[in-house]
Amino acid sequence: MSKRLRSDEGTTLLEVMVAVAIAAIALVSLITLVIASLEIEDHARRMTSATLIAESKLKEIERTGYPELSQVEGLVDENDPTGFSYRTVVTETLVEGVRQVDVEVFWDKKRRSVGLVGYFAKK
Repeated sequence: MSKRLRSDEGTTLLEVMVAVAIAAIALVSLITLVIASLEIEDHARRMTSATLIAESKLKEIERTGYPELSQVEGLVDENDPTGFSYRTVVTETLVEGVRQVDVEVFWDKKRRSVGLVGYFAKK
């Protein structure tokens, strides 16, 4: 081979630029994956919290006895107006002496929610 095609002196500027470009593409892809996984983890955490809140609201209604027909809305934590809010709706069912309680917990300015349904019989 001629001396022109072989270089024993090291890497050329073009080789360095190609290596940096490949590394940059890989880094951007990795950062995008990390951000997406953090968003998914946050959504899962909030969904779990909302489900636990809805379950505790149903248990609270169960402790008070047979629920009256009503609709109640409010904040879960009065000190945190940007956090979770809830709505409970108590309605009659087709079965006499049984009421349906729908509990919905909202977050993200009521754009996301989790709902649970409970049925309570008159004793």
